[in-house]
Amino acid sequence: MRVAITGASGFIGRHLVQRLLAGPDHSVMADGSALEVRVLASSEVGFARCEALWPQVQRHLLFDPEGAVLMDALDGMDVLVHMGWSSVPAVAEKDPQLDQMQNVAAGLRLLDAATHAGVRRVIFLSSGGTVYGPRSPMPIKEDVVAHPNTAYGISKLMFEQYLRLHAQRNNLESIVLRPGNVYGDPMPRIRPQGVIEHWLACIAADRPIEIWSDLEVTRDFVHVDDMVRAILLSLTTASNDLVLNVGTGVGTSLGQLLEILRGVTGKDVIVDVRGATSAIIPHNVLCPEQAAALTGFRAEVELGQGVAKLWQQIAAGRELK
Repeated sequence: MRVAITGASGFIGRHLVQRLLAGPDHSVMADGSALEVRVLASSEVGFARCEALWPQVQRHLLFDPEGAVLMDALDGMDVLVHMGWSSVPAVAEKDPQLDQMQNVAAGLRLLDAATHAGVRRVIFLSSGGTVYGPRSPMPIKEDVVAHPNTAYGISKLMFEQYLRLHAQRNNLESIVLRPGNVYGDPMPRIRPQGVIEHWLACIAADRPIEIWSDLEVTRDFVHVDDMVRAILLSLTTASNDLVLNVGTGVGTSLGQLLEILRGVTGKDVIVDVRGATSAIIPHNVLCPEQAAALTGFRAEVELGQGVAKLWQQIAAGRELK
């Protein structure tokens, strides 16, 4: 199996590539088939990051200076895992037009190139945390009508729909994964995303945690190891034309999260409540049953266990400085 990955130098992408390269013989998949990994970068900066991370892996620049897809980037690939996305929710909200141009329009060019290159399956990382919008009851199933109320969620859902249409017209297999709030990255992030990572970084630096939202805001936190397993299962599952939640089915409020962090770190966490404004999406918990039935995926990392592992990594990194 020949797998091309966009967004490889990002949070989830790094963990996915490392998992694919792990083991005594990383050139073989679990089912015994040969594995070839190629990382696709959308910019020279991203290309350089990939080169530094994995000098042994094939690397291709995805776009030319005019934004056209370089056709050799996908030549010979069987599967495209599309995780490259240039915005996070806050950025998309500030400039929805730019978000559409850089992600939806560029993604359509990518799909055309994938079809032209003979790619047979596209796996797209969408957003279970934003595409549904405010919903009840919980947990949310994939068959509900999605009503995103953020620019980021609208863009993700729009590309999902274009992917489905493109797949139907071009005999392409498609799998959309809608993750909850993925966490587990000990590396500092350039983009303002990841409440668990941000709060743990504040604790490690003995800074107060600034809270701008109601502590009843509830999220479905998924460890990155589980997220990667869901992607790996999607590479080989016999099913296609799927939309699957990647979640735990368990909701955790920000207040509960604070107590978990206090227990894991053993610190008297300092909280600076700046306001109790209502979140755009107050509650988001994903039903995981369809993914379990169709791919065998179930989240395995319990939140307290995942936070403890992350805290150990952050604390170790701090000691090395």
